[in-house]
Amino acid sequence: MFLLDDLLIALPAKGLLSIFEKIYEMAEAEFTDEAKIKEDLLILQILYDSDQMNEEEYQKKEDALLERLTMVRAVKGDET
Repeated sequence: MFLLDDLLIALPAKGLLSIFEKIYEMAEAEFTDEAKIKEDLLILQILYDSDQMNEEEYQKKEDALLERLTMVRAVKGDET
């Protein structure tokens, strides 16, 4: 009886844990994807050029994206 109780409690928790691990892996992959960061920089430039964003906001977001790109490249450089 106790074994069955342990299985009924542990299995859903392990299933949820694996789902959260997969979500984390996917989010990390997207966050560290250089192509996605470059695409975001391009979109940012288009928004700025079409006057949909002021210079201060543009500069702040561009700095954040460039910092992220530098960090990703540093991490990938350390892995090789």
